[in-house]
Amino acid sequence: MSTLDLHASDPILFVDRSTPPELFEAIRTLEKWDEQALDMANLLITVWSMDAIARLNDREGISEMQRLIHRALNGANSPASLPEEFIYRWQEASDMLEARRLNLAHADPETQLKRRHVPEILQLLLETGNRELPQLDLIKKLGVSAGRVTQLIGNLETCGLVTKRKHGRDILLQLTDIGRKHAASAPKMAVPATGFRGLLSTDITIQSHLKIGKLIAA
Repeated sequence: MSTLDLHASDPILFVDRSTPPELFEAIRTLEKWDEQALDMANLLITVWSMDAIARLNDREGISEMQRLIHRALNGANSPASLPEEFIYRWQEASDMLEARRLNLAHADPETQLKRRHVPEILQLLLETGNRELPQLDLIKKLGVSAGRVTQLIGNLETCGLVTKRKHGRDILLQLTDIGRKHAASAPKMAVPATGFRGLLSTDITIQSHLKIGKLIAA
């Protein structure tokens, strides 16, 4: 591993030339923090953290930066000389990385496929072929509240299964290539009937819920 000089004259050059393990090694051997070393370390931690957060699905990069910040704050020889200002800055960067990590975990397609109504949404979108489906039509076909559908679509868009675009007052939905693959392999779900067809459903649970038997007896 090469040695990173925290007192180099041009810190910007090391953004692309150095790695988090090299930065930690330089911090670990630092006897005492000084202004130049602080500026160099802060620049690298900030830029690398923002890069990891901005990348589409860089879970490994996020974990690496979290380890670096934790070690910089707790595992170095010179924590006592680290100013509180930088402790707060780096802890804030760590918090942002953790928020992004949780967001990516939530956006895992396999996790989304297990959520209620998601298989039905993917199935309805798949049945349109490559055409867009108005979100209002999806809401009517599902028989689910508009707020719930909006929430689910937001999650599906985050994990790259669905795209949406505004058209007038409506939102048009379409499966991505990845979304199509997941929809095609997902088990087929019975989409609930709505309107008059729903009232005439022969499903025993629905009949019981609507008390059709009591209405007929009356």
